[in-house]
Amino acid sequence: MFEENIVATEDEALRFISKFGFVTLFPIKGFIFPNLYQATATENEKERFETMWQWADDLAEKKKIHYGKLIRKQVTLISLEMFPCFYKLCRKRKLGETAKKILYLLKKKGTMSTTLLKKNLSLTGKAKKYEFMNAIDELQMAFLVAIVGREKSPRMTYSYDLIERWMPRELWKKAEDLDESRAKRRIEAKLLENEVFSGREGVEAFLKKL
Repeated sequence: MFEENIVATEDEALRFISKFGFVTLFPIKGFIFPNLYQATATENEKERFETMWQWADDLAEKKKIHYGKLIRKQVTLISLEMFPCFYKLCRKRKLGETAKKILYLLKKKGTMSTTLLKKNLSLTGKAKKYEFMNAIDELQMAFLVAIVGREKSPRMTYSYDLIERWMPRELWKKAEDLDESRAKRRIEAKLLENEVFSGREGVEAFLKKL
């Protein structure tokens, strides 16, 4: 298990993310991995939920971290140090047709909210909900789009844009200059340094599932 109830401020949340390089927002059932939810220092569950979401939103908006769906298809917070590694390894994922349509729309029109994307692609209503969600997950896991805003009420909807427009130029250059083998070695080193897995077998299994 990783330390719990140790993060009390946004700066401490950033240090926590930077230490591990990448953490999930919530714990994952059946998979022990560092996460901000359990690290947040409060016994009040509602306060814990609201606080850690706010830190994640604010840090991403300030471009101090990147967050999106990745590890086990869960929201993952990634330090800028480790961002180029994941960018390099995950960009080759294949996309479904709906994901391709969303990507084309963002390229053409720029930042768009969940509501506008659904409306433009005729994906409104409960019947289309999971089609849209799955497509957005595909795009986040392929490091093609970034969350650039979150409306807290009434529906907590997101705004998305192309990841190239979100990422600082120097970060993009680091990602482009990095080869896949070095990216894997850096992720492996970070996992072993923080004893996330007990040995290389666990690390290799983790990398295969990216």
